[in-house]
Amino acid sequence: MSRALLYGASGYTGRAIAQALAGTVDLVLAGRNAQAVRAVAEPLGLEWRAFPLDAPKALEGALADVDAVLHAAGPFAATAMPMLDACLAARTHYLDLGGEWRVIAALLARDAEARAAGIAVLPGAALTPAATDCLLLAAVERWPDTRALRLGVSAAQVVSRGSVATMAGLADPGTVIRRGGALEMIPAGSMTQMFDFGAGPSEAAATDWASVVTAGPLTGVGDIAIFSEMHWSMRAGYRAAGIGMALSGAAPWHLAGGAMARLWPATPDEPTREAARFTMVVEALDPWRRVRRMTMETLDGYGASVRIAAEALHRVLAGTAPVGVSSLAGAFGANFAVEAGAARFPAEHRSTAA
Repeated sequence: MSRALLYGASGYTGRAIAQALAGTVDLVLAGRNAQAVRAVAEPLGLEWRAFPLDAPKALEGALADVDAVLHAAGPFAATAMPMLDACLAARTHYLDLGGEWRVIAALLARDAEARAAGIAVLPGAALTPAATDCLLLAAVERWPDTRALRLGVSAAQVVSRGSVATMAGLADPGTVIRRGGALEMIPAGSMTQMFDFGAGPSEAAATDWASVVTAGPLTGVGDIAIFSEMHWSMRAGYRAAGIGMALSGAAPWHLAGGAMARLWPATPDEPTREAARFTMVVEALDPWRRVRRMTMETLDGYGASVRIAAEALHRVLAGTAPVGVSSLAGAFGANFAVEAGAARFPAEHRSTAA
């Protein structure tokens, strides 16, 4: 049986992934804090290891006997590259739960190294990168003449402390979109779009999503923007924060966001989390700017991410992932999030023309 290592096993999502994978793969749990990792591993009867990411030789040695790493320890801007470097040296497949577009862009740039090492590198093994890529690819497969894609995501119903901390650290005066095939930064909160997530039209603002990076080469579409549902007051605050960061720099805002994260509940309320859902709506514009719509419904971000990460790891260990750097939709197709049990397309994709 192939062996996998889950790094970041003591985090909220990491613990849930460990529970889901226990008994289904030869799994080793790992992380920085020995006491925290041990507390997760021993009740599950799993082997565990503790090591930092800033000691390359020790890190490479810790991966010597594993076939794949599922990396769940953020912030990925600081942790992804050390772990990938070790995976390349050890010729160990790499998956992560990151959704930070700059990190994923940097990982995509290392495709040649991954191919030379003969490993699969699959960033974004979590709800938002995987499901949005799947929905965008499904739309283009259904409507090959698509010239532009706009995707709206309903507001999150549950958020953990770790997610708040990550979002605070990523706060930026600009938002990335794809225009004319190239990535472009626009002022935060400056682009809006109305989407119907099931309760009538609702305003959404363009925000930073990894699929702006991955879906360009995945779909061949040059104009892509992804929007998050926001009440007007939230959008006004988002816009004001962007202007403030442009004037004063992002550091004070990161500090303020970090302070807010420390006051946030460490874990979501479980009944609320289990009941939470996302609705994603993609608009595919044809050469005459006519709109075709497709909808995807998903589990909450944490439950869906557990299923997506577990399914992706199983497929990597089974040898079905392509060598090189890929998104999950690129590696496994537009139905991957559905096949993982994390999402569903309503009947006939609930598509309409406008």
